Amino acid sequence: MTTITASDLKQNTMRLQDALRGDLLVTKRDKPFVVVMDYEKYKRLERFIAAMEEEEVEDDGYPSISFDEACERVAEAVERYESGTMKTISKETLRERLKQRRS
Repeated sequence: MTTITASDLKQNTMRLQDALRGDLLVTKRDKPFVVVMDYEKYKRLERFIAAMEEEEVEDDGYPSISFDEACERVAEAVERYESGTMKTISKETLRERLKQRRS
């Protein structure tokens, strides 16, 4: 993305043609002010945003936790397992308990 100042754009409007080759970031007082882009690219972006806003997120039924919390839980489980304080069960017992919960 090419960056130019607003005053540069005022003095040389031909710089707008740069937006045909790539987006043009116009700054004002050293801060981003406006982006100039090809119209077709703008329309694609607009359609993409509209599609994302319409997309519904389905609840998969599983509670969500953060990545940090997941790491913490795994670390705690590893510590309990290594110290011998973790209670373990066989796969068969686990399968049976899961079947009972579904019933």
